[in-house]
Amino acid sequence: MTGTLVNAGTSPVAPVEAAGSGLAVRDLKVFYGPVPAVRGVSLDCRPGEIVGVIGANGAGKTSLLSGIAGLVKTTGGSISLDGRDITRWPAHRRGQAGVVMVAERRRVFPSLSVRENLAVGGFGLDRGEVDRRVQSMLELFPRLRERERVPSFRLSGGEQRMVSIGRALVTGAQCILFDELSLGLAPRIVAELTGVLRALADEGRMIVLVEQYIGVLLRLADSVHVLERGRIRFAGPAQESAQWLEHHGYLAHAGTAAAAQEAAEART
Repeated sequence: MTGTLVNAGTSPVAPVEAAGSGLAVRDLKVFYGPVPAVRGVSLDCRPGEIVGVIGANGAGKTSLLSGIAGLVKTTGGSISLDGRDITRWPAHRRGQAGVVMVAERRRVFPSLSVRENLAVGGFGLDRGEVDRRVQSMLELFPRLRERERVPSFRLSGGEQRMVSIGRALVTGAQCILFDELSLGLAPRIVAELTGVLRALADEGRMIVLVEQYIGVLLRLADSVHVLERGRIRFAGPAQESAQWLEHHGYLAHAGTAAAAQEAAEART
């Protein structure tokens, strides 16, 4: 196994690459008062890659994504995007640069229609460009096209998640941080969304995915980072990560392990 097993007090650190290299997070720390949530995490996500993050509840996964997006204050480390240091940029400026987080909770404006919710992502753009981007989202999600005039409070959970993703893409996001993509969704909707994520990565976007279902994560991710108590415990390609997860008890039984291994191998 060639993945990186990380000691409790360290993170795998590699040099920041030249412009165009993607997202580079180095020794990132997030504290809530005196309580550490993220304790020196490093990861890379290059254009066209899906980087998975997994860990138990309270491991720091959401705090990690929020720190990258600028939604919570970081207390140490650095974040670079295509060679630019964005560590001190506020969230809105990171969003303008293309770093957007799709949160676990489906944050839609309930009284606005699907189309209106999508158009919110184009704030500041001219009307024609917003219409073009919204139209492309309706093509990406045919289900939303059928309901584009429907108030968003009437949508199912899966449809609201599609609106959240579509709105992020309307902003022009190139680096998308997904928190628990499949949470509370029916398997057929999850399958549809995973297909969309793979297509987005294949177009050259950078995706960091926090996901509770290991099979979904290994089927999608090019590499996986295991987060424990705010630190990276293991990082490696999906197939090696499946082996590590099985060995360390993340996979409940042999059948689950075999299925996860098969999913990871399908990505190679």
